[in-house]
Amino acid sequence: MLLPRAPAAADRPAQYVAIAFDNCTELERWQEWSDFAAALERDGIVARFTFFVSGINFIADARKDIYQPPREPRGRSRINFGGTPRDVASRIGYINGLRRKGHEIASHAVGHFDGRHWSAADWQKEFDSFDTAFAHIAAVNDLAAGAGFDFPVREIAGFRAPYLATSPGLYEVMSRGRFRYHANGGKEPDAWPVKEGGLWAFSLANIRLAGGRRRTLSMDYNFLVAQSLGLDDARNRDRHRQQMLESYLDYFRANYAGNRAPIHIGHHFSDYQGGAYREALKDFVRSVCGLPEVRCTTYARLADFLDALDPQTLAAYRAGGFARAEAPALAA
Repeated sequence: MLLPRAPAAADRPAQYVAIAFDNCTELERWQEWSDFAAALERDGIVARFTFFVSGINFIADARKDIYQPPREPRGRSRINFGGTPRDVASRIGYINGLRRKGHEIASHAVGHFDGRHWSAADWQKEFDSFDTAFAHIAAVNDLAAGAGFDFPVREIAGFRAPYLATSPGLYEVMSRGRFRYHANGGKEPDAWPVKEGGLWAFSLANIRLAGGRRRTLSMDYNFLVAQSLGLDDARNRDRHRQQMLESYLDYFRANYAGNRAPIHIGHHFSDYQGGAYREALKDFVRSVCGLPEVRCTTYARLADFLDALDPQTLAAYRAGGFARAEAPALAA
């Protein structure tokens, strides 16, 4: 009887950390994360983020009727439109500036609808609406010619579904388009990404809340539900911030000293817990992104790394077939 061959030993991989943002609407948050990225660079900390942007933010309020969502009335959205043309222009400036610095712009669809029952045709319609709003943003909002994005929409290669809600039709459409990955769903913290239908599947992690046995996805909204039933809890903000930071650090330590599966963390521009979650995330980034053998990078760069691996090496990584490192000493 032949036994399965164990994966060959491999050199230890870097610990990849992918931090991404959804619902990137508020201009003050664009400014805040731009400032934070610049501060990290000044301090010699290399960190790049992925921003999953909603096409609705590229359409000024007065032009909302140009958007026809799947199965919904024209001009309807679950989140805010882009505000004034000046607001849209400011958003363009932040996006162009961050992308020039190496951050990634990816898609979060347009109107933030739950697409779990959508057909392939519905998803195609939504992606087409995103591409139109992106490519023709100056004309749509009566901005000066040449005031749009300084990169083409075809370079947007990643997608996260609103509410992480997917259907088979989504992947049918994505697999025949320009996309390289999706960032939906949840898996165990030590799960290495897999390629499905030609797309890398980057899933959030089902991590343990520090100090207890409960688990939640590695996303700020899920912490809000787990900690305070989805409501702001002003009295306990500091405690919630500390628990989030400790939970993220525990997740990092285990993977760094384990099989080095990539870290996945998702946040929103929303002001959850009065900004306490934003501060926890900043503390996490400063704690880990300057460590040896750590790469805090975009999902596109993570896909580059994975695409360059031969199957034997990736199998060895999944099995932890390399010399392990000690977990770094990190103070929460």
